[in-house]
Amino acid sequence: MNDRDAIVLSSIKESVAPSDSDGSPDIQNIQYYPFARVLQLRVLQIVCGISFLIIGTVAFIVEKGKMNLGLGIPTGGATILAAAASIHTTRGFGGYRTSAFNPGSLLRLLGPSVKVAVPLTLLWAVACSFMGLLLFKSIKVISCWKSNQQCVVDTYSVEDDELSDLLILAILQLTLTLLTFIAVFSLLRIDWKYDPD
Repeated sequence: MNDRDAIVLSSIKESVAPSDSDGSPDIQNIQYYPFARVLQLRVLQIVCGISFLIIGTVAFIVEKGKMNLGLGIPTGGATILAAAASIHTTRGFGGYRTSAFNPGSLLRLLGPSVKVAVPLTLLWAVACSFMGLLLFKSIKVISCWKSNQQCVVDTYSVEDDELSDLLILAILQLTLTLLTFIAVFSLLRIDWKYDPD
């Protein structure tokens, strides 16, 4: 092996990732948009949406066609649709697009342009409204179980055996709702903190 081969091999082994000591101080302070984290949270929202659909369908069957915890069906559909649209329009996934809104404007959180922001905001408003209703219905079923008596859940009587099934479904729906809301607020925080403009 000659010296030239040794130099080539040693340069191949060296890391291309910069260290903290490399570069000027202004380059070290650059914060990169965390696309991987955003994608993880969007996938979490889609998984929660699919789970809403499944649990909502089971609740719809247990409630014999009543739309209380069965609200998980439209909640799941709206969440999946909103999260998928958000993935499609997130800055960076389809190539970076500068925002049409002024720097510092809260409207920048909605999307890069009005054409994207309006439908996306409507989709998330519908999904969050359904999640809010489902949260209320789940808490109502859980509080009915805590009172330890036969109770009425939205104009129909619930027997003890049905209540135990509904309790499990309500806890699952409540958990999914809170998890999805946490993901929504985390994504808003990321978009606000790492706004590249």
